[in-house]
Parts: sequence; C-alpha cells; structure tokens
Amino acid sequence: MEKRESADLILMNGIIFTSGDDVPLVQAVAIKDGKILDAGTDLEMSKYLSPETKKIDLKGNFACPGFNDSHIHFLGGGLYAKRLDLYDCMTPEEVAGRVKEKVSRSDRGKWILGKGWDHTRFPGKKWPSKELLDSVSPENPVFLRRVDGHIAWVNSCALKIAGISRETPDPEGGEIVRNEMGEPTGILKESSADLVFNLLPKPSRKEIREAIEHSLAEARRFGITSIQDNSEPEVLEAYRELESEGKLTLRVSEWLELKEDLSEFMTLKERFPRPGGLIRFFTLKGYVDGTLGSRTAAMIKPYSDDPSAKGLLQISPDRLESLVRNANEKGFQVALHAIGDLAVRIALNSFEALGEKGKEARNRAEHVQIIDEDDLPRFRSLGVIASMQPIHCVSDMRWAEERAGKERCRGAYAWKSILGSGANLAFGTDWPVESMNPMLGLHAAVTRMNSRGEPGGGWVPEQKITMEDAIRCYTAGSAYAEFAENEKGTIEKGKCADIVVLSKNLLEIAPPEILQTKVLYNIFNGKIVHDDIR
Repeated sequence: MEKRESADLILMNGIIFTSGDDVPLVQAVAIKDGKILDAGTDLEMSKYLSPETKKIDLKGNFACPGFNDSHIHFLGGGLYAKRLDLYDCMTPEEVAGRVKEKVSRSDRGKWILGKGWDHTRFPGKKWPSKELLDSVSPENPVFLRRVDGHIAWVNSCALKIAGISRETPDPEGGEIVRNEMGEPTGILKESSADLVFNLLPKPSRKEIREAIEHSLAEARRFGITSIQDNSEPEVLEAYRELESEGKLTLRVSEWLELKEDLSEFMTLKERFPRPGGLIRFFTLKGYVDGTLGSRTAAMIKPYSDDPSAKGLLQISPDRLESLVRNANEKGFQVALHAIGDLAVRIALNSFEALGEKGKEARNRAEHVQIIDEDDLPRFRSLGVIASMQPIHCVSDMRWAEERAGKERCRGAYAWKSILGSGANLAFGTDWPVESMNPMLGLHAAVTRMNSRGEPGGGWVPEQKITMEDAIRCYTAGSAYAEFAENEKGTIEKGKCADIVVLSKNLLEIAPPEILQTKVLYNIFNGKIVHDDIR
C-alpha cells in the first residue's frame, strides 16, 4: 500500500483565493516544510493528516497568498517611527509646536528630524518658511521631510551647517526655493534636500536593527510576507543577521542605487542571488522626476495650476539610458521612479533603447501616476512592469485635477487601462509615505474613494478594478515583478507557504468593510508568525 506524505499544517474549512487562474478558489491547503503540499477540498486534504499534523479550522474565513509589497522603504519607515510624526498636522504652526516640544527634550545642537507634513493641507497651500522653525529651534538644526519624501523644510541652523546661502547654486535636478531677496526660504526641492540630508548623522548598526525589527512587526500584523525594499546597503547585513536567528518573517528583494560603478553591487548580487534564500538583491533604482504634490513630477505640458512649471527632471535622458544599459548588461533589473507623463515616457524610452535585452530584464516604472495615452501600450510591448501604489490615488485626488487638469487625469493612476493593455501590474504602498496596510490599497483600487466614501461613485471610476484583480496585483503581480512567479504569489503545489487569513471575505463584502478587515493569521514559510484569533 502506497504511503501518503503527511502535512505539517492543514488549513481547512475556508474560502481560499489562490490568485491563480485555473482554480481560483479552494477550501483547504496542506503545508509541509514551508511549501504548499496541495490545495483542494477538505476531503482531499484530509489524506495528508497524521497524528503530528497541526490542523486549523478557518471557520469559513477568507484566505489568500501573503501580500507582497512591491515598493516599500523598510528601513526609512522603521527609523521614522522614532522621529517626529507630522502626517496629521494641518497648519505650519502645529508642526512648529511639535518641533518645539522635541527641542525641549533634546540636547543643544542635536538634529531634530521628522516627516509627513503636507503643505496642500495648510491654509493657502503655501510653502512654510525657515523663520517659523527658527522661532522654536534657534540652536538645533531641523530637517523635516514632506509627506512624499522629495521636499525638505529646514531651519536657518541647518542651512548654515550645509553652507547654503543666496550664492549657492541649485544642484542638478533640485531647487533651493528663495524669497524675493534671493535668500533661501528653508524649502529644498529634490536633490537640493540632499545638501542637508547627506550631513545628517548616520544610524548606528543597533538603530538599523531596531528599525528593521519595528518594520517586521508592522508587516506581520498586516499580512505582508514579501517586500521589495528600497533602503541602504547596510540593511542587507541586518536582514542576514535576523535570518540566521530565525527572526526574518518575510522575503526580501532589496534595491540599491542606480549608478555607474557597480563593482560593489556585483559582489552583493552574488551573495544574495536570485533565486536564493529569503534575501535577494538584483534591482537598482533610479529617479527620473519628483512628485505631483510638489510640482516636481516631470510633465509633457505645464502644470494646470502653474503654467511656469513642468517639473524637475532628476537626470538627462542620455545619461539615464547609459546607466540603464550598463545595469542591464551586468544582470540587474532597473526600477525607475517616474510619476509625471514626461518622466514615464523618458523611462520607457530608456528601456526601449535596450531592445530584447531590456525585455529580459523586466525593467520597472515606479508609481506611473500620470501616463500619456500614446505610451500606454508600450508597457506590454517592452515588457515593462508598472509598479503602482493605489493608495496614492486616494491621497492625491484632493488636488490632482488642479495640478494636471481633468483631461490628463483620465490617464491618472490608470490601473484598469494598464491591466487591459496586457501589461503586468504590481501593487505596493510606498510606506512610510503611505500606510503599510494593504487593505487601504485594495479599497482604493476597487472604489477610488476615500474612507468616507467620497467622491460618490469614485474618482475617474472607469479605472476601478475588481477585487480579484486587486489581490492578484498584490500577490501574483508583485511576484512576477521580482522574477518569483514560480516560487510564490499563488497558492499552488510546490510554492512557498505564505498565506494570510482575514476576518472578512474580500470577494463578497461591501467596500466600507474592506477598511475594517483584520489579519487573523499570517503564515510565513509554513509557520504562524502572527495570530489575532480572540
């Protein structure tokens, strides 16, 4: 008599969305040695039961593959957890109040760091000034990132330390905002912010470790089992250390800076291969432009609310093409930050110049918030991944039509059009710019409304997608974006046993309930790493 293989864990009596096309729904999943042993009905999976098998009755709850955040800043998010949180500040004075309180608890001369302020929420939607920060922090340098991470608001002390004065020229791809007298106002756009940022004290190894552990805890409770992370080279050692201790509770595809000299990165790529262990490195990220909220995203035509502005290109097209070519020839995938329609076009042009080599690299355009209709079919024809963050649509729709105009916004956050073109779409969050919670992104993707249900029917409703497609973008789509579609992203035999069990059936509930959905179990590599059953 043939001996049947026994499972380590069986999930039974559930509504399990596989993210696959052949069998989208199953009732039970058997897991062994961190892999999917089989999936099907309760009866079919019961053949894998043994006295040692752990069995979980899902009691009709919904499950799907673990979420794979295709664009996240894991180290930055963890570090900012211990810095000033300015996301809910509605006035510059409220920001200054928090800075003042922080200064009162800090040593003289210590840097005051924070993130999350948004001038589009301030009265008049105007840039704040250094003078307000000077009034509450005359002796402590202050560096506050805007919500998008592309603009810094600093005080006079920080400007002095960086040597920024009226004589300082704007760096390539950046702008030092000045008043009518030519004096810096304290607002530094894009690369000009680096003039100060590069002088900030570097986090210690201990601080990096603590930041990553904080981020891991957040990921576990949100059902995230894979990340595609844009951080610093130092995080690779932190991840490796955590992996050796059995404390790394997700899979990491790390991204580092797109640059000319890749010798150091070639060594790292060999140490963290694709496919490999829990940590892999083969992607380089570059910046083509800035952001819409700051009017630094590069546009084909001027901004609708500022005819003098078309954004800030961070790199010349010729130099970009050279860097992309060099990276692809050395076996790296390239991810290009491209938000405005001109930036998206330039990114696609740089990939197109590579021919078939570019297609093999599965190069990526990150964010793709405004896309010209003529460029839409190029994603599929060039094999370029559209890596997008649906929650950005909800955050930005307050002012997007002011910036880009109604006609251009027909091609804004165009998930439906991209999927319809046959291109691959991957979803992420851009945390800490937005929340890490995938439920917010799923809700945005299927409703294009905020948490209050506004606007009725959704903003640019023709770009809504189904919940099935939204989940696939967060799982199978993200796996494809990192060359891992044969390892994860769907609940199928032989793939990684990364599964999230939720409190509500995402395929049936009303849209407001999506935002109330909690993670009951986060199962990573066949083991329960988060349990919220009460």
